[in-house]
Amino acid sequence: MSTKLSRRQFMKVAGLTTLGGALAACNKPTAEPTQAPAADATKAPEATKAPEATKAPEPTAAPPAETAILDYYIVGAGDTDQRPLVEAAINEYIQPLINANVVFHVIGWGDWASKSVTGIQAGEKMDIFFTADWYFYMQLTTEGLFTPLNDNDGPNGNLLEKYGQGILKSLNPAFITGTQIDGVNYAVPTNKELTVPEGFLYNVTLAEEIGFTEAEAAKIKSYRDMEPWLEKAKAKRPDEYPYLTDGRDGFSPWPQDLASGVDGNLINMKLAPDANGAWDETILSVMEQDVTKERLMIMREWYEKEWIHPDSGLSTFEVNQYYNAGKFFICPMPLKGNNIKAQEIMNASGNADLVLKEIYGQPKVNITTHAGGSMLAIPAMSEYPVQAMQYINLLHTDPKVINMQLFGVEGTHWEYEADGRVNLINSAWYGAHAGAWTVGNTMLQAVTNKEDPDKNRMLIEYSNDSINHVALGFRFRTGPIDPELTAVNAVRDGMQRALLTGYVDPEVELPKYIADLKAAGLDTIKAEVEKQYAEWKAKKG
Repeated sequence: MSTKLSRRQFMKVAGLTTLGGALAACNKPTAEPTQAPAADATKAPEATKAPEATKAPEPTAAPPAETAILDYYIVGAGDTDQRPLVEAAINEYIQPLINANVVFHVIGWGDWASKSVTGIQAGEKMDIFFTADWYFYMQLTTEGLFTPLNDNDGPNGNLLEKYGQGILKSLNPAFITGTQIDGVNYAVPTNKELTVPEGFLYNVTLAEEIGFTEAEAAKIKSYRDMEPWLEKAKAKRPDEYPYLTDGRDGFSPWPQDLASGVDGNLINMKLAPDANGAWDETILSVMEQDVTKERLMIMREWYEKEWIHPDSGLSTFEVNQYYNAGKFFICPMPLKGNNIKAQEIMNASGNADLVLKEIYGQPKVNITTHAGGSMLAIPAMSEYPVQAMQYINLLHTDPKVINMQLFGVEGTHWEYEADGRVNLINSAWYGAHAGAWTVGNTMLQAVTNKEDPDKNRMLIEYSNDSINHVALGFRFRTGPIDPELTAVNAVRDGMQRALLTGYVDPEVELPKYIADLKAAGLDTIKAEVEKQYAEWKAKKG
């Protein structure tokens, strides 16, 4: 039977562990991927009624005499001075329920690897930790840094069964099994949408100025289709850059990622089957594909025409400040159907005049990255795993806790309107964290007055006619290729974004980049992905 290390013991062990893999996970996304229950999951509450709080489950053991302080690491835009108000309101409510207080650490996307990941590796006090299949889940699990949640012989026993009854009841069982590693859960998935195709947001105000209607938007099937409209947008607003990008591909022919911890712009597989329904499961080196070079050449053309911001190739360039201000025409973005992502971005922007709509660039395919696209883990070194699980359980069962964590303090940051939707008075907290897709059970969340009242139901139903990718459920272990991955990522970080945004000439730089990737070990990584995928397929049968 496993035993739990003390923090002092852990620090001694941690000193022997290399941190090179900390930066091996995928690039900072421009927006969230996802994870959700299947279509027959519990129906959403009526949109015209504010969800009623449910009684928190009774703890199965006597609470400790001392209040547990739960350090909760959230990814997002960054910290805000409104956080203490939110913590105080939540803590007043949860103290009598689970004898715990929560302290939020809101870490920016760009700082997550250097602050949160290296922090957990160094044994810093953490009790609840955001993760995802695309965001360090496999890496940190295989490093032993997340506690098993349903292992009877594990250091904390079956936390899910004892203290997560509401989680197990609210989640479709497929999402419990679908996020397991060798039959064990190391994180609790958010109850949310499953299908997240890539696509684009467009600025309706500017669209109307240049005659770009919804009918015209529906005709956009390729980057070349966008060009006449980008030209008009630039002419209308010559001081702005109409195509807002940090390198994301709204027409990507690949899944966001195939192998956890390996950049999907480097190693991947085709997203969709052919016209006959046959899957091509060839593992590909993405940068060596003709379709990639064609896209990079287009981005270079657009950059030279000043359709792309001159700083887009720099890691310091943040797209959100421009789309929040409405200073763009089209921006690539992962979507959720029914203009929901556009509504979420409008709400978080703090710009009452921002109006966005969507263009879809991929078919509806369910992939592993989104099946485990938003999860909460309990770090192995947490001294309060029971209370941490109880708090996560509240996020799946208690609308009052969910809506405070999502929107902030009722009466200060938001208020209910007559129809049960939320009017945001102060969006500072709502815009600081990553959003609704990271907060427990979306089916118990209220929606804002800028969103469709049926948003949560539509999120779930959107995946009804989607198909499962042939690699759905495949999870890659980076251990055998950690040295190569570290070297390849160093090469990637020095050049990839510049290529993807047109910042450098691909005719000159792409061959050099591919050669540098191979010298760093790209082919070794590809071979290991092929090996593990074949083993997974054989085991799956």
